Amino acid sequence: MPTVSKAEQSQKTRRALLDAARELFAERGYAATATEEIVQRANVTRGALQYHYGEKIGLFRAVFDELRDERVQLLRRRIQAAEGDVWEKYAVTGCRVFVDNAKDPAVQRIVYIDAPAVLGMAALRDHAPGLLFLRTALTHLMDEGLVRKMPVLPLSTILWAAVIEAGRHIAQAAADDLAQVEQETVAVLLEILSGLRSAPQ
Repeated sequence: MPTVSKAEQSQKTRRALLDAARELFAERGYAATATEEIVQRANVTRGALQYHYGEKIGLFRAVFDELRDERVQLLRRRIQAAEGDVWEKYAVTGCRVFVDNAKDPAVQRIVYIDAPAVLGMAALRDHAPGLLFLRTALTHLMDEGLVRKMPVLPLSTILWAAVIEAGRHIAQAAADDLAQVEQETVAVLLEILSGLRSAPQ
């Protein structure tokens, strides 16, 4: 049988811990998930968790970072595949994909409910891949003449704060109200973005 290298075994262990933790954090939340439950589901030792991630909070941050990265990659793919002009792709499709992401139970629990309490609100803002993508998108829209020229850094920071709160609003919505909340959130985000559009030439 082929031998497994130390690096491959480490990668396999990290993957098992991330998968187990993501399932449990999504199902029960950070506070209600015990470290022992994670290592048992991952079929690894507690020492393995400590070696790769330190304590439970280190593993939570890794799950949080991976989940956000996945969602931004999904956003990129959906925008690239979308039909229509640049505004339709970045603004309209972008808002709809964002709302779809915020409806995902794992995103709701891990990103919008637990992360602010466990990691602090700064974790949703600082070096967030979605914020970096928003800056790139705004720069592109300005270059295309679709959004008025203004400083991108403060604009993206302010809009990202609105995006975060919109996600939290969706995450906290009751199941019976989710469809209406989704529709209203998309409408409000698009109205905000429309206010930035350049006047027709």
